[in-house]
Amino acid sequence: MSIEAASEVEFAPAGLEDLQFIRAQLEGERLDTERLEPEQFITIREGERIIACGRIKAYETTYELGSIWVAEDRRGRGLGEMITRELVRRFPQDEVYITTDAAVGLPAYYERMGFLRTRILPAELVAKIKRVCETLKRDAVGMVYDRRIERLPTIAETYRAKHVLENYLPRTPLRHNPTLSRELSCAAYLKLENLQPIGAFKVRGGVYLASTLNDEERRRGIIGASTGNHGQSLAYGANLFGIRCVIAMPEEANPMKVESMRALGAELQFQGENFEEARLWAEETGRREEMRYIHHINAPELLAGVSTISLEIIEDLPDVDVIITPIGGGSAAIGHCLMAKALRSNVQVIGVQAEGAPAVYHSWREHELQTSEIETTAEGLATGQAYYTAVKTFIDRMDDMLLVSDEEMRQAVVLLLRAAHVVAEESGAAATAAAMKLREHLAGKEVAIVVSGGNMTLDSLGRVLRDAS
Repeated sequence: MSIEAASEVEFAPAGLEDLQFIRAQLEGERLDTERLEPEQFITIREGERIIACGRIKAYETTYELGSIWVAEDRRGRGLGEMITRELVRRFPQDEVYITTDAAVGLPAYYERMGFLRTRILPAELVAKIKRVCETLKRDAVGMVYDRRIERLPTIAETYRAKHVLENYLPRTPLRHNPTLSRELSCAAYLKLENLQPIGAFKVRGGVYLASTLNDEERRRGIIGASTGNHGQSLAYGANLFGIRCVIAMPEEANPMKVESMRALGAELQFQGENFEEARLWAEETGRREEMRYIHHINAPELLAGVSTISLEIIEDLPDVDVIITPIGGGSAAIGHCLMAKALRSNVQVIGVQAEGAPAVYHSWREHELQTSEIETTAEGLATGQAYYTAVKTFIDRMDDMLLVSDEEMRQAVVLLLRAAHVVAEESGAAATAAAMKLREHLAGKEVAIVVSGGNMTLDSLGRVLRDAS
């Protein structure tokens, strides 16, 4: 039986009378037999005989897909993949988690389906792995598939976002810079997202998302977490459309971005020492107060909005060879991987992370979602956790990724000020810092360098200029 024949397979629920048989098979394969309940399982049968099964196991706040079993005399026919695909289709949450035994080898179809290994699991599954390893002495690992990747923006949706944004935001210029071109031996163009109303590219996503909310979502309001630019984008969009907006921020937040959000009418909550602590507070508050939580990466509408940057670059520079973009969580870089490559298949997309917050970089290299310490002054890149949607997109489509130090970003801030009279914050200058490291690779090419933001305080700018003098 092939995967193509899956439409001919009938998936049947398990009955109470099936549990003794299912338990025996799972125990024989050393699979999870905790809290077996018939309503958790779906089966594939030949006549009355169960030849494959799997389940969705509920915990207090999350779910786990697992206990995939196929009869020994029916293996090699794709039944495991079929039942896994059906379970994913029925899964009640976007993030589909599996915990499995690495020691016996992971089925190849997990990778085909897009599952990634992950070190980032809900606490309930971490506890489950600990229990299983203690009782069965297994090398259990976590895997995740996020169904939101199936809702990544299409070219059509991105053009729809572009038409909406034309009513509210200026088109940012793509300017050829002779000084950078000479230093890099290429045709260097700066995409000046620092000229957006909030001084950063993310406003595109906030405005487009706000425009798509229905009446009930607008009534309940939105909530997010941010080190500054994502929060400003949500506040700006909410202000345009009269929507309540709550933003959780780290306690030591950029005062210029704080004042901007307050001026836009956002309700600010200072929670935790870093972005991840603020994010956890925002997620929980959103659930409790029934507000729509807006993730800084995993909201398809945000991605459609920021993907318009790529449309503009390709329209203004159809022969672009390389696009260099900063990566914090990765929303803008997702847009370049999707849109630029769809419109110009041979364009190279190169991402840049801070050395002091390299979670996405290591996740991309190792094909495993990871966290990292946050030890960077570049606020827009100070993300300590990698997210599935971004990492899977980068694995599939990104040409290269590199790390830059805080000192290299500060040098790039000075270079942009000197060569282009452009004020960029450190994260906004990350792509320029990367370009300087990639001189040999860029020689003779048409290169678009994204200046993603310009929200630098006077004190910070003063320190950078004093250190450079």
